[in-house]
Amino acid sequence: MWCYWCAHTHRKDLSKVRAQTVCINILWGKYLSDTLAVPILRQLIPDGIDYGMGLLFEFEPDSIWYETSLTIAAQALREGAKTAYHTFRHAPCDIERWFAQLGLDGKKLKNDGLFELIDSYSAQIGLTQPEKLQNVTTDYAVIESLKLPDLSISYSQAMKSGVPDKEKRWLHIDDDTTVMTKYNSENAIIEFLRTRANPMAQATGEITLIALLKGVASDSFYRQREALSDGIIELKTEEEKGEIEQRLRVRLMRGKKFDSKWHTLKLQDNGEVTLE
Repeated sequence: MWCYWCAHTHRKDLSKVRAQTVCINILWGKYLSDTLAVPILRQLIPDGIDYGMGLLFEFEPDSIWYETSLTIAAQALREGAKTAYHTFRHAPCDIERWFAQLGLDGKKLKNDGLFELIDSYSAQIGLTQPEKLQNVTTDYAVIESLKLPDLSISYSQAMKSGVPDKEKRWLHIDDDTTVMTKYNSENAIIEFLRTRANPMAQATGEITLIALLKGVASDSFYRQREALSDGIIELKTEEEKGEIEQRLRVRLMRGKKFDSKWHTLKLQDNGEVTLE
């Protein structure tokens, strides 16, 4: 009722109508959406993840987060979930090769509107041009620049003009957003998340899995990132009986029942990860 009243009250003022449209999109994307049983996490969060939620994965450098993230993407694609894999740390060709090893045809999945490989790696190296995006074109700015003023303008324009339906309700997985601290201040990153990235994800109904390497930023930065997240998942290694064990646990999931115990991750012969 509130959104209806606002839109009609200001129907002669287009700028205000657009502002109210953003509010409507956020409300629909955040509160009236379905859930997704995200691979690996479905055993720990049985009610699934709401579209529009953002989960923070804090990982240690010797953990198998990279393999886990690719496993989540591969299994989600097999189940028909629209999935975007956003690479900051790894070359796109390595990711494409890994998917091919698992029998996934990345090109066909892209053409079918189910997969997008978002390349923020090539812009850092400067040797090749990133591949043009096919399915989530509102993220185009992130393959050209990692500087947040550039991204902020793009996100603001997309929210005001509206996002196409085909770009809504995606599972978006980042391999390592710690890279962003090399190009932006901690405060700039927090403000971008608060005023641009999170509202954009809510408006599009995108589930975001955001990865952050432990121990490379200030405590204040980690705490603020956690406060802006709907869930917090940790990955670490432990030595047990002379062997290294990979562990994962859900530390927080807002509004959801979850298993907070540490669980073991196992890397299989084909490169996929299983949770025990």
